[in-house]
Amino acid sequence: MGRKKPSRDFLDLLEPIRDSLYGYAHRAVWREDQVPDVVQEAFMTGWREFKRFEPGTNFRAWMFQILVNTIFRLNKRTGRQREVAMEEAHCDLYAAIERESAWTGLLEQPDMLMQLLDERLVRSLERLGPDERQCFLLRLLEGFSYKEIAAMLSIPLGTVMSHVHRARMKLREELAALAVEHGLIKEAAQ
Repeated sequence: MGRKKPSRDFLDLLEPIRDSLYGYAHRAVWREDQVPDVVQEAFMTGWREFKRFEPGTNFRAWMFQILVNTIFRLNKRTGRQREVAMEEAHCDLYAAIERESAWTGLLEQPDMLMQLLDERLVRSLERLGPDERQCFLLRLLEGFSYKEIAAMLSIPLGTVMSHVHRARMKLREELAALAVEHGLIKEAAQ
């Protein structure tokens, strides 16, 4: 990596992605008070393992993999188990049409909903299963490819795609319900 010391190289690569790592940790760690500790632990692990990083490869993905693994270990230690989302066996057709109508209306007036999305969106994200939330955050908010996420999490590509899709659908329903609840969109005609 040039003439600089490896520790300087590590810090130079870390600095541009530091905020992104913290942002992800804020959304993925179950206890907010543990965010600084988990990020610091990931940074220290990255620094210790930097000799294994291959120059020219994706440092951001490498550090996110370390952070994801650190968060997983921390969340496991705090006692919260992985949850498996159970899909309902059947769907009420009228409710599905109503949600679709609300979603369509929401797309026509997204600015109105943005004013309400603070805490409610955070709670919606928290209700996602851990695997769905993790894949969704890495894909949509951090911009990693499905392939990069599959490698980071050591799961099949199709599983990543499935988790992201389910997370999108669940959040879509939550946002449509929020829009109807606040009168931003009229419910489907009865």
